[in-house]
Amino acid sequence: MTNFNILSTERLRALITDTESTLKQLTAELERREFVEQENEIEHLEEHMKGAELSLSTIRKFLGYIVADLQGRK
Repeated sequence: MTNFNILSTERLRALITDTESTLKQLTAELERREFVEQENEIEHLEEHMKGAELSLSTIRKFLGYIVADLQGRK
């Protein structure tokens, strides 16, 4: 790790400027990647919805089976 005490004020300012610039670039890249991820999820939304419908249908059938079984035990 750099010993900041021995750096000149001018060099510290330059390091801060470089660090801020790098942080802006990293933030922009992160935002770009998150946007691409969201776009991919939107493109596959129909598939997700079909999967959810299938899961809901399975749950309904299971609940119907349980209700029928409970009614049969009365």
